[in-house]
Amino acid sequence: MTVGECLRQLRDMKHLSQDELGQRANVPPSVIADVERGRQATMPLETAQRLAEALAVTLDSLMGSGEAFRTPDPGSPGPDA
Repeated sequence: MTVGECLRQLRDMKHLSQDELGQRANVPPSVIADVERGRQATMPLETAQRLAEALAVTLDSLMGSGEAFRTPDPGSPGPDA
């Protein structure tokens, strides 16, 4: 199962729309839609953690293999740079 399929299944099980989940996780609904539709195969680790928390599941449950998120490159400047 892809990350998008897992995300959609978990969201549906919680009876949440993409907008509602986005508000709870502070993630744009467009990102949720893109992941669910397979247009975005990866997401930042922080985004995945916020989605998992909003869905009240573990990160492993959301991500399956754990390979669909990316961590920041330690050599690159952070988002505030």
